[in-house]
Amino acid sequence: MQLNRFMIRPYVEQALREELGPGDTTGGFLVGDDPVQTGQIYAKGKGVACGLLLADETVKTIDPEARVEHMVKDGDDMEPGTILLKIKARASTFFIIERCTLDWVQQMSGIATKTRRYVELIKHTKVRVTDTRKGWPGLRMLQKYAVRVGGAHNHIFSLHNCILVKDNHIKIAGSIRNAVEVLRARAQHTFKIEVECETLEMVQEALDCGVEVIMFDNMDLAEIKEALKLVNGRAMTEASGGINETTIVPIAETGVDIISVGDLTHSIKAVDISLDVKDIKPSAIRTIERLRAASR
Repeated sequence: MQLNRFMIRPYVEQALREELGPGDTTGGFLVGDDPVQTGQIYAKGKGVACGLLLADETVKTIDPEARVEHMVKDGDDMEPGTILLKIKARASTFFIIERCTLDWVQQMSGIATKTRRYVELIKHTKVRVTDTRKGWPGLRMLQKYAVRVGGAHNHIFSLHNCILVKDNHIKIAGSIRNAVEVLRARAQHTFKIEVECETLEMVQEALDCGVEVIMFDNMDLAEIKEALKLVNGRAMTEASGGINETTIVPIAETGVDIISVGDLTHSIKAVDISLDVKDIKPSAIRTIERLRAASR
């Protein structure tokens, strides 16, 4: 998955409408003849950089003549003091874009950083880590992009691009078999069918229906191992439900094919990112030096 300016422009425009409204009542009075200034966006925290194109597009939406120099790219590691972007733009531009650019990069870097931790934890296995649809409505594409930057994979994007039979579908249909038979008769032939199973009996029913993917939903370790014995390679297997950094390693070591983790997008700690016009401010330099010393 990649982002391009055409895809991200609506997000940027909406963010700027929210931020700017009818005008900047502080910076707008201060700029006078609006001279060109330089500045930089830089890290005060440690993590994986992400969201730089959104920051770039935010600047250029306000000031098409601005120059933005990318010092790192999405997916690069960053340390306290790492310069991410250098910007040359009108003074008023910096006032308008500061909060939006930082919010994009802080939040998306937070997702990429957390994702990288999960991927590293189970790199000794062959398991594929994926996201879920849990997160902020309307921003799913950006969240899923950040997951890819962090080194994991994407689960379904929306209701249209996957057949995923969940508990409420089964209740409405009456059984897994009823749901699968209807879907096979009506759905596009190119779709695989995945069924969410909470018990071993459900796993067996899904297998009997010949589904391609079986999700072990909120099963404990012993149940996952028993479910894998039942499947015995006849379907792709996915573990899901409440998985965190403590539980993911033993689950991965059972031999499931996929682990989907809602924690990648629904519980994020933003990475500390700042923007300063001209030089980096003294308080930020002190913070960066302190963090560097602590990590030695």
